[in-house]
Amino acid sequence: MRQTSPTLPAPLRPPSTDFQGLQAQLAEDAARFSALMAANMTRLYDHLTLAGITHVMVSFHCDHDICRITDLTAWADDAERPCPDVEIPYVAPIPRAPALRKLALSDAIAQITCDLLRDLRAASDMSTPADGRLSFDASARANLLEYNPRRAVAPSGPPQICHATYARRPW
Repeated sequence: MRQTSPTLPAPLRPPSTDFQGLQAQLAEDAARFSALMAANMTRLYDHLTLAGITHVMVSFHCDHDICRITDLTAWADDAERPCPDVEIPYVAPIPRAPALRKLALSDAIAQITCDLLRDLRAASDMSTPADGRLSFDASARANLLEYNPRRAVAPSGPPQICHATYARRPW
Protein backbone atom coordinates (compact mmCIF):
# COMPACT_ATOMS: atom_id res chain seq x y z
CA MET A 1 0.00 0.00 0.00
CA ARG A 2 1.38 3.38 -1.04
CA GLN A 3 0.69 6.65 0.69
CA THR A 4 -0.51 9.29 -1.78
CA SER A 5 -1.21 12.22 0.56
CA PRO A 6 1.57 14.36 2.04
CA THR A 7 2.55 13.64 5.63
CA LEU A 8 4.43 16.87 6.32
CA PRO A 9 2.70 20.21 6.86
CA ALA A 10 3.09 22.86 4.18
CA PRO A 11 6.07 25.17 4.75
CA LEU A 12 5.33 28.52 6.35
CA ARG A 13 5.25 31.60 4.20
CA PRO A 14 8.02 34.11 4.83
CA PRO A 15 7.00 36.71 7.45
CA SER A 16 5.38 39.84 6.06
CA THR A 17 6.75 41.94 8.93
CA ASP A 18 10.23 43.40 8.75
CA PHE A 19 11.48 42.48 12.24
CA GLN A 20 14.92 43.97 11.65
CA GLY A 21 13.25 47.23 10.64
CA LEU A 22 11.12 47.15 13.79
CA GLN A 23 14.18 46.55 15.98
CA ALA A 24 16.01 49.39 14.24
CA GLN A 25 13.02 51.70 14.80
CA LEU A 26 12.85 50.75 18.50
CA ALA A 27 16.57 51.43 18.90
CA GLU A 28 16.17 54.77 17.13
CA ASP A 29 13.23 55.69 19.39
CA ALA A 30 15.22 54.75 22.51
CA ALA A 31 18.18 56.87 21.38
CA ARG A 32 15.86 59.77 20.57
CA PHE A 33 14.15 59.46 23.98
CA SER A 34 17.52 59.55 25.74
CA ALA A 35 18.66 62.58 23.75
CA LEU A 36 15.40 64.48 24.37
CA MET A 37 15.44 63.68 28.10
CA ALA A 38 19.06 64.83 28.37
CA ALA A 39 18.22 68.09 26.57
CA ASN A 40 15.12 68.65 28.75
CA MET A 41 17.16 68.00 31.91
CA THR A 42 19.92 70.40 30.79
CA ARG A 43 17.38 73.18 30.13
CA LEU A 44 15.69 72.48 33.49
CA TYR A 45 18.99 72.63 35.42
CA ASP A 46 19.98 75.84 33.59
CA HIS A 47 16.69 77.58 34.43
CA LEU A 48 16.74 76.39 38.04
CA THR A 49 20.30 77.72 38.45
CA LEU A 50 19.38 81.08 36.86
CA ALA A 51 16.43 81.35 39.27
CA GLY A 52 18.71 80.69 42.26
CA ILE A 53 17.10 77.34 43.05
CA THR A 54 19.56 74.67 44.18
CA HIS A 55 17.15 71.73 44.27
CA VAL A 56 13.51 70.77 43.82
CA MET A 57 11.78 67.99 45.73
CA VAL A 58 8.92 66.26 43.90
CA SER A 59 6.68 63.82 45.79
CA PHE A 60 4.68 61.31 43.78
CA HIS A 61 2.25 58.42 44.13
CA CYS A 62 2.03 55.66 41.51
CA ASP A 63 -0.80 53.16 41.22
CA HIS A 64 0.10 50.61 38.55
CA ASP A 65 0.14 52.65 35.28
CA ILE A 66 -0.89 55.99 36.78
CA CYS A 67 1.61 58.27 38.52
CA ARG A 68 0.50 61.51 40.14
CA ILE A 69 2.66 64.34 41.40
CA THR A 70 1.47 65.22 44.90
CA ASP A 71 3.88 68.02 45.86
CA LEU A 72 6.57 70.26 44.38
CA THR A 73 8.89 72.23 46.64
CA ALA A 74 11.79 74.42 45.47
CA TRP A 75 14.78 75.19 47.68
CA ALA A 76 17.66 77.63 47.64
CA ASP A 77 20.19 75.90 49.85
CA ASP A 78 18.20 75.39 53.11
CA ALA A 79 15.43 77.93 52.47
CA GLU A 80 12.21 77.15 50.66
CA ARG A 81 11.74 79.43 47.64
CA PRO A 82 8.77 80.26 45.46
CA CYS A 83 8.99 79.04 41.89
CA PRO A 84 9.66 81.90 39.48
CA ASP A 85 7.07 82.61 36.83
CA VAL A 86 9.19 81.70 33.81
CA GLU A 87 8.63 79.43 30.85
CA ILE A 88 11.17 76.94 29.57
CA PRO A 89 11.34 74.99 26.31
CA TYR A 90 10.26 71.36 26.58
CA VAL A 91 10.13 68.61 23.97
CA ALA A 92 7.86 65.66 24.73
CA PRO A 93 9.75 62.36 24.24
CA ILE A 94 6.99 60.82 22.14
CA PRO A 95 8.15 58.64 19.22
CA ARG A 96 8.14 60.43 15.88
CA ALA A 97 6.30 63.50 17.19
CA PRO A 98 8.82 66.17 18.26
CA ALA A 99 7.10 69.38 19.22
CA LEU A 100 8.97 72.09 21.10
CA ARG A 101 6.66 73.98 23.40
CA LYS A 102 6.99 76.37 26.30
CA LEU A 103 5.91 75.25 29.76
CA ALA A 104 5.85 77.09 33.07
CA LEU A 105 8.77 75.99 35.23
CA SER A 106 6.56 74.11 37.71
CA ASP A 107 4.69 72.38 34.85
CA ALA A 108 7.99 71.44 33.19
CA ILE A 109 9.24 69.93 36.46
CA ALA A 110 6.03 67.87 36.77
CA GLN A 111 6.17 66.74 33.13
CA ILE A 112 9.86 65.77 33.29
CA THR A 113 9.16 63.84 36.51
CA CYS A 114 6.37 61.93 34.77
CA ASP A 115 8.66 61.21 31.80
CA LEU A 116 11.34 59.85 34.14
CA LEU A 117 8.87 57.75 36.13
CA ARG A 118 7.24 56.37 32.99
CA ASP A 119 10.66 55.38 31.62
CA LEU A 120 11.76 53.88 34.95
CA ARG A 121 8.58 51.83 35.32
CA ALA A 122 8.72 50.63 31.69
CA ALA A 123 12.42 49.71 31.89
CA SER A 124 12.06 47.85 35.19
CA ASP A 125 8.69 46.33 34.22
CA MET A 126 7.28 47.60 37.52
CA SER A 127 3.54 47.76 37.82
CA THR A 128 3.22 47.64 41.60
CA PRO A 129 2.00 50.76 43.39
CA ALA A 130 4.65 52.97 44.94
CA ASP A 131 5.21 56.24 46.72
CA GLY A 132 8.36 58.24 46.50
CA ARG A 133 10.27 61.43 46.05
CA LEU A 134 12.50 62.67 43.26
CA SER A 135 15.01 65.40 43.93
CA PHE A 136 16.38 67.51 41.07
CA ASP A 137 19.72 68.84 42.35
CA ALA A 138 20.52 71.78 40.07
CA SER A 139 23.86 72.54 41.72
CA ALA A 140 25.15 68.98 41.19
CA ARG A 141 23.11 68.50 37.97
CA ALA A 142 21.89 65.13 39.23
CA ASN A 143 18.68 63.41 40.33
CA LEU A 144 18.05 61.38 43.46
CA LEU A 145 15.11 58.97 43.49
CA GLU A 146 13.52 57.47 46.59
CA TYR A 147 11.08 54.81 45.39
CA ASN A 148 9.06 52.73 47.86
CA PRO A 149 6.98 49.91 46.30
CA ARG A 150 4.00 48.64 48.26
CA ARG A 151 1.46 45.87 47.75
CA ALA A 152 -2.07 46.56 46.53
CA VAL A 153 -4.93 45.03 44.59
CA ALA A 154 -4.67 45.19 40.80
CA PRO A 155 -6.84 47.93 39.28
CA SER A 156 -9.73 47.27 36.94
CA GLY A 157 -10.10 49.04 33.62
CA PRO A 158 -7.69 50.00 30.86
CA PRO A 159 -4.16 51.16 31.69
CA GLN A 160 -3.55 54.90 31.64
CA ILE A 161 -0.51 57.05 31.06
CA CYS A 162 1.34 59.08 33.66
CA HIS A 163 -0.57 62.30 34.29
CA ALA A 164 1.26 65.47 35.25
CA THR A 165 -1.23 66.42 37.92
CA TYR A 166 -0.29 67.90 41.23
CA ALA A 167 -1.82 70.02 43.92
CA ARG A 168 -0.93 73.59 43.04
CA ARG A 169 0.37 75.61 45.92
CA PRO A 170 1.14 79.34 46.01
CA TRP A 171 4.58 78.41 44.60
